[in-house]
Amino acid sequence: MDILNWDWREVAQPYLDRRTGCWTQWFDRDNPSGTGDWETLSSLLKANPGKICTQPIGVEAKTLSGLTAAAAGDVIFKSDTTSGFICRNKDQPKKKWCNDYRVRFSCPPSFCNPGCWTQWFDRDNPSGTGDWETLSSLLKANPGKICTQPIGVEAKTLSGLTAAAAGDVIFK
Repeated sequence: MDILNWDWREVAQPYLDRRTGCWTQWFDRDNPSGTGDWETLSSLLKANPGKICTQPIGVEAKTLSGLTAAAAGDVIFKSDTTSGFICRNKDQPKKKWCNDYRVRFSCPPSFCNPGCWTQWFDRDNPSGTGDWETLSSLLKANPGKICTQPIGVEAKTLSGLTAAAAGDVIFK
């Protein structure tokens, strides 16, 4: 990003969307040869399973060099959350071809943050054999408060130190 030519939205967008959604990475599936540059949602979903939400709430397209379609001077056939982005060569003035575009999609929070963290739990106290905070024991002691197949776990001391900072060795 050139410091003299920057767009505040590129800097702020990842932070602004954390509550309202998120932007995907950029995708460039097609080249403008033939009939144009077709960055369609359906084709991108097939080529990138799980990386794009099926019902985006926004779409953004830029040339590979970072220009908007307006700045590049291209006439755009479609740019929407249903179709994706389509620039047709036949719509361009003076028989020029479309630029090569990349697209990204804005997705709802449910796509961006599929998981969540529980509250902190402390079921056991350190004793002769250690501090045993096992999932099975925590599930029994806290019914309905922990999912049965978590995708991650984090442990800290009651004072907030990580196991590494406390010098503890974790048994798996």
